[in-house]
Amino acid sequence: MSTLSTNLYNCGSGTDNTTFLCLHQEIVFDLLPAWITGADGLPWVGVMIGSILVGLSGVLPLLLIPLTETDDLKQGDKANFLKYLLSFAVGGLLGDVFLHSLPEIWAHDVNRNGGQPSMYTGLLILTGLIVFVITEKIFSVITKFNEQVADGATTSFDDPEKTNNNIKGYKPDTPVESERRKHVAGYLNLVANAIDNFTHGLTLGGAFLVSSRLGWLTTFAILMHEVPHEVGDFAILLKSGFTKCDAALSQLFTAGVGLMGSLASLAFSGASNSMEARASWILPFTAGTFLHIGLVTILPDLLKEEDPKESFKQMAALLLGIFVMACVTNVLE
Repeated sequence: MSTLSTNLYNCGSGTDNTTFLCLHQEIVFDLLPAWITGADGLPWVGVMIGSILVGLSGVLPLLLIPLTETDDLKQGDKANFLKYLLSFAVGGLLGDVFLHSLPEIWAHDVNRNGGQPSMYTGLLILTGLIVFVITEKIFSVITKFNEQVADGATTSFDDPEKTNNNIKGYKPDTPVESERRKHVAGYLNLVANAIDNFTHGLTLGGAFLVSSRLGWLTTFAILMHEVPHEVGDFAILLKSGFTKCDAALSQLFTAGVGLMGSLASLAFSGASNSMEARASWILPFTAGTFLHIGLVTILPDLLKEEDPKESFKQMAALLLGIFVMACVTNVLE
């Protein structure tokens, strides 16, 4: 521990950001076993462990969010709490896009185009947004058609008195209507997160190829970035009709896509520049999908709130989401 004490003392001479990074580096590397931190020759070991740690952050909200299967998420205190989480999710998505993704995209464009402006990135962002708009419209049409078919089939076997057209507004109950449907927004969010996790996996794998030290620092940075993000994602899935168990399993699925990205980065390490070029479209496309989920799917429902007190709390939660992502981006990157 004397070595750690000396290193911690040396860390105190830098700026605030440098000091914080230096302190957490020395503490983390003192706690990790030597067979992990020194496994430069076996990057896949670090990639597997790092990907698993990042993946487990997806089920962390299962322990943090105090909601049960019997809670009414449509009205009452639990519904308001879910709206706070959704507001936090919107802030987190906006902060992720405008404070993390876009600066990284622009920096990549400057290096690629020699500082010249390009419409390519903007088109990719718009493509991500429009693809999700079209997908949601298609799913809405299909869902409406299936409901009409189900209603027609049920009505044909019902009591004639119940199916009388003079009874306005009557809709027979069906088994499908008695269950909470998993809205398409939940699935779109899973797709966007799977793509985002794949890019994180590529980053993680590339970092471990450089050195195990850089790999673990990258793992820590991704974890700090993902934890608030996963809380918001969990709230979106709950709003879409997923149970807590289904939401956790879905988050683990997207984490598996991140592991695939890490392993792909290792498998094609000999052609890393080519692979980076081929995957450069993913980040702006994902930014567009996040904008759709935050501004098109979630925010319109929150804007329907008429209680000034609740509206203020939701706005505060949204700003908190942006603030958290700003802090993570500023301190760790």
